[in-house]
Amino acid sequence: MDKSYDFKRWYDKKPYADSVLDILKHLSLQSHYDIAREVLKIIEAVKINSRELNDIPLSIGVERVLGLYNQNYQRRWYDKNLPLNRIFKSASCLQEQDFQNIMQGIFTSLKEENKQD
Repeated sequence: MDKSYDFKRWYDKKPYADSVLDILKHLSLQSHYDIAREVLKIIEAVKINSRELNDIPLSIGVERVLGLYNQNYQRRWYDKNLPLNRIFKSASCLQEQDFQNIMQGIFTSLKEENKQD
């Protein structure tokens, strides 16, 4: 996962996110829907628990706001894929550590399921 080039895409700076997209690219649309259904449940649980712990309104940060704005262009393959689009838009509103944890969990699960022996 070590990148020796300049960051060009939002997820290049996010450990696991680029690897998750690499794996997802080779899965079927039905798999994307199945994965999205489960991941969105987890994201919602994280959001609910975060609200209970913090009474202070949280900023999603300039980088995430710009990322959400740029997603309106829908230039990349995953932007045009409804279940993946929902995962990344929902996850991008999480705090940075929660986002990383979600991506790591997806990566770990998909890596195990898609091992090539």
